[in-house]
Amino acid sequence: MIKKARALKKEDMEKIREIHNEFNPNLELPDFMTGFYCGFVIEDDSGEMVVAGGLRPSAEIILVSDLDRNKVTLTKALLEARNASLYVGKRFGLDEIVAFVRDNDRFVVQLLRQGFHIRSQALAIKVPK
Repeated sequence: MIKKARALKKEDMEKIREIHNEFNPNLELPDFMTGFYCGFVIEDDSGEMVVAGGLRPSAEIILVSDLDRNKVTLTKALLEARNASLYVGKRFGLDEIVAFVRDNDRFVVQLLRQGFHIRSQALAIKVPK
């Protein structure tokens, strides 16, 4: 059985590091104690950690683009949109901005040239109102 979530404690980080190093050694371990709204741990009935994680602020850049414009103009506009987003993200203390691109390889190429990197596949869930 699984217990409900509890708040992450500093002393949990050793076990989290252990689990992370065993199953995700090529990924950077986030500091769940800093920059997160909250960190949490899910334990089984015997008190063993099953899952640890946290909810951190995130930003998604959403663009509506006139694809009839020429490539140079569109590329310059994307660069300016990136710059504006980085400026605002820095002001709000964010460490990452995400762009989800659907059905437009040209945008993917341009964003990669402008400093974006491919992250893992993202899944989303709506927060109930």
